[in-house]
Amino acid sequence: MNNIELEQKIKEILAISNYFDLKIELKKFEPEYKSTEFYKTTKIPLNEVIQDARMHYALQLENIGTKIQNIINNLSLEKVNEILDQIGQTFGQENTEIGEMIKEFKDLR
Repeated sequence: MNNIELEQKIKEILAISNYFDLKIELKKFEPEYKSTEFYKTTKIPLNEVIQDARMHYALQLENIGTKIQNIINNLSLEKVNEILDQIGQTFGQENTEIGEMIKEFKDLR
């Protein structure tokens, strides 16, 4: 297994969302990993490679851009309007409370 194939396998493993399934897959892959030239050269344990790879791929700008774009794509106009309505209600309530406080201050004079 060369480094390109190793990277592909690591990415496949990292894509597993269930923690326990991920651990099972790591356990299955470990013997094959230990036979790679990468492992023979570096002696880095598979768990450490997974942690480092997760951090490496999470911090790549293109991945961050893709994740942000996915979030934007999944926002529906209805959801955006709902959020804006909630913001409007909050500010409306606060404005009413401020108005009442100003009226009370005027009454105190």
